[in-house]
Amino acid sequence: MSLFASRLDPVEWHPEDPPAMTGALAQDRALADCDRVATVDGPEDVAFDDAGRLYTGAEDGGVYRTVEPVDAGTTDAEVEVFARVDGRPLAVEFDGDDLLVAAIDAGLLSVAPDGTVTELVTRAGGQDVGFADDVHVADDGTVYFTDATVHDVYQDELFELRDTGRLLAYHPDGGETTVELEGLGFANGLVPGPDGDSLLVNETSRYRISRYWIDGERAGDREYFVENLPGYPDNVDEGRDGTYWVAVPAVRTALLDRIHHHPWLIRQVGRLPQWVLASVSPDRYGLVLQVDEEGEVVDSLHDPSGAVHYVTSATPHDGALYLGTLVGDAVRRYPLA
Repeated sequence: MSLFASRLDPVEWHPEDPPAMTGALAQDRALADCDRVATVDGPEDVAFDDAGRLYTGAEDGGVYRTVEPVDAGTTDAEVEVFARVDGRPLAVEFDGDDLLVAAIDAGLLSVAPDGTVTELVTRAGGQDVGFADDVHVADDGTVYFTDATVHDVYQDELFELRDTGRLLAYHPDGGETTVELEGLGFANGLVPGPDGDSLLVNETSRYRISRYWIDGERAGDREYFVENLPGYPDNVDEGRDGTYWVAVPAVRTALLDRIHHHPWLIRQVGRLPQWVLASVSPDRYGLVLQVDEEGEVVDSLHDPSGAVHYVTSATPHDGALYLGTLVGDAVRRYPLA
């Protein structure tokens, strides 16, 4: 890349001022003392098998699981390699006995109980699936998953805002993959919507969650479920009583919000080597939001000290939230009341 050429072609955006951190967003220290359940480098997401063992992906391309089942008192569990994939595993989700894995540079994969890896999808709509991010298996067996961005460095999408993310659907019966929705701002977390006929898709770079109908009279429609979140939403998981847990790895800053007003300035950033932008990391802060079925934030869990930080998933299991992270070294547990 020439010093005089920019790899970024940004659009202008004037995001709303972030919501005040009051009321349901008021700062606390709820996450500060979460137990360390298992030590793994970069455990983005977690899943549990029928025996209660915890599974997660890691930065080294491994899919790990705990040797023994995990319960409310488990700390520093012993882990073992369950499988290895060519890319970096992000989402993990069981489909019967098989574990589905969404991985950067590897697409959508399936791992059999014996650890055998099968490649399911690497291309869709004439385009490589370069950043498979989250996955959800519908009741009819369709596997929905997100392809976050066309960029190799995810920060490029956050700055450029060209909304290159996609929602894809793999149909196991015929082996076909369809493009369900395009134009998503870093398509990330994926979960069923409140009515069962829709999906919620996190748009990390746009501070929002979109709702897309896959069935019923509104099939094919899209609307915003939550907008103007206080940070970058990553994964979203179903909670109890119709609520959702939204992991927020980084809170917004006034500087980054303002830079979107000036595309010319972002173009200058795009002249820097990719490793420079890739090395930029936000302030350490732990944040998980609870959102109701109307899209309102009703509660939040914080760690302003940053001891628990860059939370990328908050998966409910047996009365607790299991917290993943893209850059940390452990899965942690927050007990729900």
